[in-house]
Amino acid sequence: VVPVEIAKPRVAIISKGITSVDDARQIVETANVIVALPNSLEASERDAIAYLVDACSDLIVDEAHHVTATTWHRVREQFQKKRILQFTATPFRRDAKSIDGKIIFNYKLGDAQAAGYYRTINLRTVEEYGERNARDRAIAIEALTALRKDRDSLHLDHLLMARTCERDRAEEVAKIYQELAPEYKPVVVYSGTGRAHANKDALSSILDRGPDGARIVICVDMLGEGFDLPNLKVAALHDNHKSLAITLQFIGRF
Repeated sequence: VVPVEIAKPRVAIISKGITSVDDARQIVETANVIVALPNSLEASERDAIAYLVDACSDLIVDEAHHVTATTWHRVREQFQKKRILQFTATPFRRDAKSIDGKIIFNYKLGDAQAAGYYRTINLRTVEEYGERNARDRAIAIEALTALRKDRDSLHLDHLLMARTCERDRAEEVAKIYQELAPEYKPVVVYSGTGRAHANKDALSSILDRGPDGARIVICVDMLGEGFDLPNLKVAALHDNHKSLAITLQFIGRF
């Protein structure tokens, strides 16, 4: 599919809005592939985006089940005269909106099962009917038991993610993990004003995993869709997701 002569393309990442055509021209002249979030393109000057669109031969849309959303749809509409290729692992939306286009490749669930991509999930249920702190502690103890077995007994470089629904809950849960497993250096990741630097440090600690790196991350709906870290193998659900579909996708990452 990909010829060897483009094995090492020059890649540009647009992380914030482009303010001028000159900036767009510089990107086009120095890159073969441009990667951007819809929000970054939406925040750019129209003339700058028009220049990018004109210079590109193809639009590749990842997580294409979002393409019916207003921002995503506006971006794609500008590429109507170009070749558009859309990828998604979840083509059916809960709001019943259809994802348009011709299906040219469909990897069936049965094929994935036959190929061994689906592995056994070891579910551990925790029954604790006391106050919330007692429930969190019971979940943390069970999750840490699994993590220690993987790391100490099986010598696997596995990581643990604890999921909460709110920032305050994340901080509460982090204190429990810090008390129970300080050697794993728990870190907290969630969105919000002033969190960029702290989140960056936390992610670096998880990704680098040196002698002083973190082995536990407490998250509030982050490091989910689109984030790939195979070492995340133990999940502790301190709070439920809003839907079964999101829960299943979350579990699938582990």
